[in-house]
Amino acid sequence: MNKDCFIYNFLEEAAAKWPEKRAIIYDTFEVSYKQLFDDVVRKAIHMQRFQGQRVAIYGPSSYRWIVNMLGTVVSGKDVVLVDFFLPAQVRKGLLAKASVEFILTSTNQYILADKDARIIKNAEKDNVEGLKLDLKRGEGNILMFTATGGEYDKAAVLTSENLVAAANAVNSKITCDTKDVVLTPISMHRIFAVLYGLMWPLANGACVAVGRGLRHIDADTYYYNATVLPITPAMARYLTRVNGYNKELKKIIVGEAKCPKKYLESMMARGVEAYTVYGALETSGCIGIGRADEDGFELYDGVNATIAEDGEILIGGDMIMAGYETDPEYTSKALDGGVYHTKDYGEFTADGRLRLNKTNPDLIQLATGEKISKRVTCKQLSELNGIADTCVVKYADLLTAIIVPVDKSDNEAKFRHLIDKYNAKKGYRWEIQKIIVSQEALPTKENGEHDEAKIIDKYLACN
Repeated sequence: MNKDCFIYNFLEEAAAKWPEKRAIIYDTFEVSYKQLFDDVVRKAIHMQRFQGQRVAIYGPSSYRWIVNMLGTVVSGKDVVLVDFFLPAQVRKGLLAKASVEFILTSTNQYILADKDARIIKNAEKDNVEGLKLDLKRGEGNILMFTATGGEYDKAAVLTSENLVAAANAVNSKITCDTKDVVLTPISMHRIFAVLYGLMWPLANGACVAVGRGLRHIDADTYYYNATVLPITPAMARYLTRVNGYNKELKKIIVGEAKCPKKYLESMMARGVEAYTVYGALETSGCIGIGRADEDGFELYDGVNATIAEDGEILIGGDMIMAGYETDPEYTSKALDGGVYHTKDYGEFTADGRLRLNKTNPDLIQLATGEKISKRVTCKQLSELNGIADTCVVKYADLLTAIIVPVDKSDNEAKFRHLIDKYNAKKGYRWEIQKIIVSQEALPTKENGEHDEAKIIDKYLACN
């Protein structure tokens, strides 16, 4: 456990600097920096009344969600952030994987419950009058899930020091101020939202406006009169299509995946500062930033980047995760030599910027920011009845499965039915959006792996 009080000190300092300044706005509800600090401390005191170390939070982003997350960490307990929209069985599996003892969820009005969602006796009584926060317990860690080459959801462990270090690092290259309204439309179980939509704005006295996600983003930009907007490429595409950028916008930060240049150019044409960022959950979302018209990324202060002999990008600094939960062997490989091995490949430009040449070939990065393990997805699809072989690729922003049937007489309708059932169990994150049935064996490389370039050229590029 992290014994230093980084989040507590971070919030206390902000409350001292801007006590009456608006910190959070959620619909018509708003609170000051002092109120935010007080509410987090009260939540932490309340959480310290209960035994147990691991608390999961899931539900739509809201002020209570923010207080619960920060308060749990300050209490000395670990918080596990889970996607609210996952199918129940998938979510249950993640809770077990992270050894969750308690949950705080919107369906239970965020009253502390056990891992089976049964509300704990007297947990709804959060009157902490006369009690004091025990800072000697230190602060807990933050666990979030990410994909790796061999696993759909691996829990990365971040410390409170990681988050504060990342917020300070981001502030070294891009700033906001007390007049800014930073709209956060991305669910806060994602590191990009926590860093750019919460911690970084709070470090500058800005107001965090809690958005309602992609479906309402064009309404929220106008409702909150946002001046800074951290979004995914999928959100950039949607806002461009519906003309959802309000006139007060000054800065747009696109992260989680590569953004097509045309959307960035559309932002710049409006006189908006458009940025793309490079980061990963394992680096607390923080590596570098670049303007839309620049080549590569300028490293944030405190980020140490080197290029291995094979071109892999290695990252060091105070924002690097503590490791992967219950997997010391995989952690030792990912953090070999004390630096994070990204499995991305790149180089430094003549002026010292980091140019990303190729992202991790084991993963598919979707425009929504989700990461998909190719190996696991192909294996699971190949195990479906009637499928001899399959390759999953992203093409034209669609997650596409090219399927080779066992029985050559089987038609596409059969496999569409199989894939629909697969999608229903996995949830929207891994939804196969397009299928192609091939009567021929898929092209492979000399090592037996699928040759994706040839597969795309044969089945997709010509369509």
